[in-house]
Amino acid sequence: MGIKHKIRNAQLGFAAMLSGVAFSGAALADNHGAPQGVPPEVADMVKDMLSMELYFYETVAGDNIGLVMENMVPHLEYQIELEKKGVLFGAGPIYNQDAPSGPPRAGLIIVRASSMEEAKAIADADPMHSSGARTYTLRRWILNEGALNMTVTFSDKGADVK
Repeated sequence: MGIKHKIRNAQLGFAAMLSGVAFSGAALADNHGAPQGVPPEVADMVKDMLSMELYFYETVAGDNIGLVMENMVPHLEYQIELEKKGVLFGAGPIYNQDAPSGPPRAGLIIVRASSMEEAKAIADADPMHSSGARTYTLRRWILNEGALNMTVTFSDKGADVK
């Protein structure tokens, strides 16, 4: 199921869509390769994969839901700011297998950063974290496999991302 998005200005919208899904040359050039100690056949399989370095943090609400709600608007404004700067790769609520609906208690945020220290600074600046409403666990992630499918329709200035 795709996300339908109408774009008011076709030229700016098309450029924004392309820049939003384009990967930087540096990210593509940095091949992190196979982890140490893997068999040669595994190393050969991963040598040409994307190897895009990203950072993600799982953010978990504390017991003070009032503090979480108080920081929701500033948090979302911060996320949108990161998105517009090209820092935010993706974000959203996550649910446990045994509780797939209802209010989420956690979220997953994936950012583009040049180091663990830079990613930590990004996470620390989130109003949810700086206020103490949520805590987070930060990890480095190398994106190797996956696909992005996008259809741009010129007649209605739309895009469908799957």
